[in-house]
Formats: sequence, structure tokens, C-alpha cells
Amino acid sequence: MADELGTPARPSARSYDAPTTPIPVYRPPIEVDQAPAPVPPPPSGGNRGRVLWSVFAALVTVAAVVFAFSAFSADEPVREVTVLPAADSASTPTAPAPGRSPLSLPAPPAGKVLATYAGTGTPTAGLVDDRRSGIVYAAFAAPWEQVKPDPFQFRQRAGQAIIASAPIPGANPGTPKTAAQWRALTAKAARWTVTRYQPGEATFQWTASQRTRHGVGWVLGYRVAWESGGKRRTAEAVVALVKTGGKPAMLFASVPDSRKELRRDLNVLLATVRPR
Repeated sequence: MADELGTPARPSARSYDAPTTPIPVYRPPIEVDQAPAPVPPPPSGGNRGRVLWSVFAALVTVAAVVFAFSAFSADEPVREVTVLPAADSASTPTAPAPGRSPLSLPAPPAGKVLATYAGTGTPTAGLVDDRRSGIVYAAFAAPWEQVKPDPFQFRQRAGQAIIASAPIPGANPGTPKTAAQWRALTAKAARWTVTRYQPGEATFQWTASQRTRHGVGWVLGYRVAWESGGKRRTAEAVVALVKTGGKPAMLFASVPDSRKELRRDLNVLLATVRPR
């Protein structure tokens, strides 16, 4: 997530109202069949004219094919990810799977409790009252600070660690009725965060799959790992969807290994998030 302009959060008992800038609605581009450009009739008379016409027709056909491929390949950048089995603990995976494929996350486990991370975590500084999204959750003191939320409704940041909330991106998917439907929708939201806010090439593991503690909804945790400067780096992330009066609300948080002391804050977030 970008845009790091903001002010430090101060410890207090007050709530923070989330900005009301609407989140951009993501809609896949409409696919329209593009018919090849019409080929003009061959000129009358002469072998030279027929040869020139044949070359021109071939160029028109190639141009039409290239246009069709370019039009339908611009939906989303190709991402690669190595999918690992669901993690049994908060430990870093020891060996990535050898094969890579375009990003397609596996179905999350039906049930898996997020590990309790070590440490005391960051002192809270009241609550974030995200009115537009329809949820409330913990606000944290320094080193977290409130920053410009775009494209979310509210955002806190500490270095590369991030906490953000918004109505679920895209068109309203409706309200899931079963645990399986909540889990599947949350997996789509998690994929949205991976493709936009995690490194381009990484290993991926589910680390949690559970109901929200308050209200109706679902929580998924995942871990990504990648190479940077010859070193292995990791990030722990959680995505929670919560039932509201409108679109489901999404709470997303990611903490890299460079800020391991903040990972306990993920547990606090999931313990405090609830509908307004």
C-alpha cells in the first residue's frame, strides 16, 4: 500500500473516524469480440497487383490477431507464486515447493486457529470507528501512525507494516449465508491483497481459517516468503470479512519480518474487530 503521508497516532481513549473517500470500484473490463478488419477485394488485373493485395491482407490479419491478444491480456499483471501446504505454526517454512505457476491460491482449510504471536504488542490508542465500512477495531500507538487511506477508508502504518479497512472491493457480492461461502469470499479478498500488496514472486501458505470473534464473518491468515538482496524475507498477513448492513467490510493487515515485534498486533486486531 502506498501514500505514507500522515500523522502519528497518540495514545488516548478517543476513536478515530475513517475518511469518507469512496473506495474505487474494480470491475473487470468488458470483453467485446473484435472482428478482424475487413480485407479489401483484390485489385483487378496483373500478377503484381495480386501479390501486393496478398501481402496487405496478411498484414491486416496479423494486426487483428495482435490486437485481440493485447486487449484480453491487460486485465491483471501475471503473478507467480509457489503454493505450500497450510502452515502448522507461525514458524517460517523451511523449503519452498520447486514449481511456480501463475497466481492461483488453493482453497483455504476449513478450520485453523491463528497462532498467538510472541511479544507484548503495541499499546492501543482507542478504537478505529470506520463508519463507511461499518466496523470498529483497535487503533495502535507509536510506532503505528495514521496515514492517507487511499484506496481504503482508514489506514495505519509502521514502516512496511500496514493495517487498513474498507468495504470489500468491487461490486457488492451480497451477504454469504454459510461458513463455506464466507470462507470462499474471504479467500477472494485475500487474493486481492496478495496481487496488489505483496511481492511479485513469493511462496504462499495459509496460516489461519476461522470465524470472526464478534459478529458474522470469516478470518483468513497467510504467510508469504520471498528473496530480497540474497536474503529470505517473510510477511504475516490477515484478512477478515465482517457482515454489515451493506457490503461486507474488509480488514487487512500485513507485518513483515523486519517488524516482528508488531506481529502480536495481528492477534489484537482479530480480537477487537466487530460490526459498528
